[in-house]
Amino acid sequence: MNETDFDWDAVRVFLAVAENQSLSKAAQVLCLSQPTVGRHIARLEEQLDVQLFDRRQTGYELTGGGRRLIKIARSMARGAADFRRAVDLEKVGSKEQVCRITLGEWGQHYLTRHVDQITDGLDGVRIEFFADDAFWDLSRNSADIAIGNRQPKHPHLIVQKLGEIQFHVYASKDYCRKRPDAVDPSTWQEQIWAGYCGSRARLKSSQLLNAILLGKTCRYAVNNSISLCNILNAGHAMGVLPDWIAETEGLTRLTTSPLAQGESWMSFHERLRFHPMLSEVKDRVAKLFRQRFSETASRAEQMDTAHVAGAGSSSS
Repeated sequence: MNETDFDWDAVRVFLAVAENQSLSKAAQVLCLSQPTVGRHIARLEEQLDVQLFDRRQTGYELTGGGRRLIKIARSMARGAADFRRAVDLEKVGSKEQVCRITLGEWGQHYLTRHVDQITDGLDGVRIEFFADDAFWDLSRNSADIAIGNRQPKHPHLIVQKLGEIQFHVYASKDYCRKRPDAVDPSTWQEQIWAGYCGSRARLKSSQLLNAILLGKTCRYAVNNSISLCNILNAGHAMGVLPDWIAETEGLTRLTTSPLAQGESWMSFHERLRFHPMLSEVKDRVAKLFRQRFSETASRAEQMDTAHVAGAGSSSS
């Protein structure tokens, strides 16, 4: 292979075809024409003298050689994106510093309500929020900070635990007035539910709702968390939500014990420590989340104490 003639841009095309298993879908992602994508793949295979894909009716499937090379291609993509981001961060003297934060929809919903607390006194910082529950590879996605429910293992990231999360069943007060039996789990399969559809059906709250419904479908399904919250707040249905969000939305918690528990994690590039303003953004974001998780835990403790006290008085 002649390195001087190597088409490095073809590596990006290779990754897109491998991830989408289709020339047409890869072309859409890359904003290229399908013939152009096909030419890139053909040229790359010719340069490498390796067949990367088996062309099948069901789509493009990686060959054995393709699967081995895809790991290196991903590493190259991460390195390229990391280099571009490092260049951005080296412009410390520039008028505007950009801090990119990737997190789930609930996290974005929360942080965007407190942007003043993140940027107060930091006039030279621009904050970009990317809401994506699978947005974890900071190098490849050129972000600086990630908030999520799993602890990442990337060797060049610093990881901090932010707090504990519990999942409960919630409904509005209006729904509970119309259906007072909603507090009884034995009626839950007959209640009206709202949940997720599409790619968000893989989320923890969706899995917990599926376990409640046992094969039945919920009446309302959305692929957006704020829309789910709107349906619940309007009194149209019950739903499963993380406590740190639902407890501040005016909803009624219908479960005394959590359906499941989880954790929230922050990860960020080690290089952030050398950029004071961006490091300050990171510290403020962490403080906001820790404060919310602490407040939620205190509220749950008070509710549990009141529940126990109520049960004791009724039994006497």
